[in-house]
Parts: sequence; C-alpha cells; structure tokens
Amino acid sequence: MRQRLINKTENQESSSLSKNTFAKNTIVAEAISLRSLLLDSTISKESWIEGLKYHSKTVTNLLLNNQIDEFNQYLQSQFGGEISEIPSGKLSRTAVSGIKKGLTELDYRPVLQDLLQTAILIEHSTIPPYLTALYSIKDGTNILASQIIRSVAVEEMLHMIMVCNVMNAVSIQPSVNQPENYPVYPTKLPLNVNFYVGLETFSSNSIATFIAIESPSNPLVKAPKYDYNTETNAILSKAAIQENELWTLENMKDFIMKNVHTIGEYYDVVFFYILVFQIIAYYKTNGKLPRTFEELNKGGIFTGDPAKQIRPEQYYGSGGKLYPVDALEGVILVFQEIKGQGEGADDSIFDVDASQFEEGAELAHYFRFKEVFHEHFYLGGDYTPFTDENGMMPVTTPPVGKPLPVDWNAAYPMKPNPKMADYKSNPQLFAQGQAFNETYKKLLDAIQAAVEGNIEELSKSIMYMYALKEQAIGLMSQPLDSQYNAGPTFEFPSGY
Repeated sequence: MRQRLINKTENQESSSLSKNTFAKNTIVAEAISLRSLLLDSTISKESWIEGLKYHSKTVTNLLLNNQIDEFNQYLQSQFGGEISEIPSGKLSRTAVSGIKKGLTELDYRPVLQDLLQTAILIEHSTIPPYLTALYSIKDGTNILASQIIRSVAVEEMLHMIMVCNVMNAVSIQPSVNQPENYPVYPTKLPLNVNFYVGLETFSSNSIATFIAIESPSNPLVKAPKYDYNTETNAILSKAAIQENELWTLENMKDFIMKNVHTIGEYYDVVFFYILVFQIIAYYKTNGKLPRTFEELNKGGIFTGDPAKQIRPEQYYGSGGKLYPVDALEGVILVFQEIKGQGEGADDSIFDVDASQFEEGAELAHYFRFKEVFHEHFYLGGDYTPFTDENGMMPVTTPPVGKPLPVDWNAAYPMKPNPKMADYKSNPQLFAQGQAFNETYKKLLDAIQAAVEGNIEELSKSIMYMYALKEQAIGLMSQPLDSQYNAGPTFEFPSGY
C-alpha cells in the first residue's frame, strides 16, 4: 500500500475536516462551501480566494492521502442539494439559470493547458541547473554528491514526463521542445518566491539554491529514528453569472503568484482545478452534482488517447515510478509521486514509496540536497534535541548522521549563467556550445516525440544524456577568461 502523502497534525495551518463533521453534513466555518465557490455568482473575489485556499487544501489532504471515504463524505456535505434547491433568498431563478449555463459552457482546456504547461516549465527549470552542477564535478571526486544530484535530475525528468501524461489524459497536447519551453537563466520559478535559479558550478551556493527549489510546504517532519546500524541511502465582490469570471486564468495565475510559495503547493492548486473541471464535466453530462469519488474518477475531461501515455516499462530512469493517466486516480498517483519525491511523504523525510527502491527508503529531494550541503547523512543521526513531544522536527533541521565527504574545490570554475554570446570571439568554444545545445534539443525532441505517441523515441534519451555529459565537460575544462571557464548554456539552438 502506498504511503499517505500528508498526515495533518493539530499545529498545521489548516486542519482537515473530521468524520463527525462530514456525518453531520455541516460546512466548516473557515470558508464558504464548495458549491458556493463553484456556483454562487454573488460572492466577492476575497471570498473566492479564501474558498480556493481552503478547499484546495482540503481536497489535496483527502485525495492525495487516499482517504476516499472521507472525500465522499466531504462531497456529500458540500453538494447535499441540487442547484435548483439553493434557497431562493440567496439567488433568484434567473441567477440560478445563469449559473447553470456558466457551468456547462466553461472551457477548461485553455486554463489547464496553461497551468500544466507551467508545471512542465517548473520541472524543466530545475533540470539544466542540476545537470550543470553534476557535470561540473571533476571525475573521480564527490562520488556520493554526484549520485545524489544525478538521481534528482533523472526524477525531475520523470516529473516532466508524468505532467505530459496528465495533459494527454485530458486531450491537451504537451510541449517540451519549443523555444518558449526553454527557461532563460537566471530565472525565477513562476511562484511566490524571492530567489533566482541559475546555471552554476557545484558549490555550497548552488546546492543552497537547490534546497530552496525543493522546499517542503509543511514546516515539520517526523524525525528519523536513531539507529547506527541503519544503512545510509543516497541515494498547488463582483462576479458575472454568464462568464463565471472568478475562475478565469488571469485570476488563477494572480492567486498563484500571491499565495503559492512551493512547488508542492503549486501542484495542490493544479490538482484542485483538475477536480473542479471534472466536477463541471460530470454536471454537464448528468445534470447533477457528484456525490462520490467513483462518479468523478473516469470519463468527463479524461478523453485522451491511451496510446500517448508513457508507461513504466518505457522509461529508463533510476528511482521513482512513472504512472500512466486515464482517470482521476492516475492524476492522484502522479501528484503523489511528484510531491513525495520533492518534499517528502507521510510527514517524513522519505520519498513516497520506499518499497520501490532495492536499497531501501530514499530521501526526498529537499533532504538529499541538505545532506550534501551539510556534509552529513540524515540516517544514523540522533535528532532528539530537535524533536518535539510528537516526534516531529523542523524541516530546517540539519542532518547529523555519519559524514558525507564533500570537496567543494573539486569542480570546474564555470562562469555562472553563460551565454552563447560569450563565445562569439572564440570559434572553437562557440562550436562546442552549439553542439551541446543541439544535443540537448535532440533530448527534448525525443521526449516530445514520445508524448505525441511515438513512444519508441524515448529510448534515444539515454544516448543523448551520455553525449551531454561529455560535451559539457569539454566546455567546462576550457578557460573563458582569467577567472572562469566556459560551460553549457542550455539555449535553444539558433536562438542567439
């Protein structure tokens, strides 16, 4: 059985709804009901924002925890009556009629296309920085640190492919290899963050940035058990009835930029939007609101071609598991995997499903990078001084297990965020940089072909990954000026 992604504790920001609350068919006081959030055209934008915050958290906590029975009770408490049963004192018949029309005419594709393409961009934005730091480590040094960075980079590519699976499942064509899909470094992730991500050599500064990228949304985790015999593993006031303006992409992106601080929180919000559009699709087909997960799971917006789904046997990666998507349950598995690998699962420092790793439980990305930064492993350490009475410790707690040797000087002094323009005066470097970018484009082309249904093209990515490393080292080993060496630019070929 898969571990639950989040187990809410009393000291967390938003408590989950209890079974008794569901049984009594009452609505919590923290926010308006889900039905009002979706259907009531008289609510203010402020109420819409607070409702979105509350219900996206609630839905995520229930479904990404596999709490299906509790989710069914939640739906029944929110959708206990049909639209026509809304008290007349709240909405007129004309308003109710307009709301029904707004529900059935709302086009989900442009919104989901933007949100999911942004998710691809987020995942893509991490891959070049991780690969750059990895390739900059000189051969024969920092073996453990290299293994950690490599494993995370491969899993980020897995995340990007799984987001493509979600897009294909809802009949939206993913895009990974066009100029607009390329991050321009240094860049900010499209979230409410205050740091930049760039292409830098392996250093404490680049690893600190990676830690910021992978920051968990929960402030506390379960402390690892103290056991010296444990094997160390590296390794998301005005509203128009006809157009339902509160649910526009502009409002959604504004909400994200003001309220979403981590990648995990971003996936929570995207997941909630997918659920909302599935609810709308169910209403459009059945003329009533859903009451159970089973009613929502299949059909609706999930109209994609199964032949475009990339499956586990077709992905050649280490660590993690790839999930195809043909229903809501597939989206749940994908988002569980992405969130668990990034920030940890089951309120712990560990990945989603320890059973999938031959060497045992694997740490989430955030904690793997902290091990490198602090030059110690988590497992085998005594965390009693950092732990509260419930066995929880702050995510900021440094690893205090056995040492993880790091030589910060054993890396090429690459110029931060190099551009092809830096090489125009050196024809040899320019040719090498161009060759690297063309190989990286071929890697993205192989992924693009695979998500368009030519699955066999994905196998070429292994060859391109090996070529990228060799070409990157060829650049990094050459001086650019008196202070820095050259390095890969990850720019779109012919875009400079």
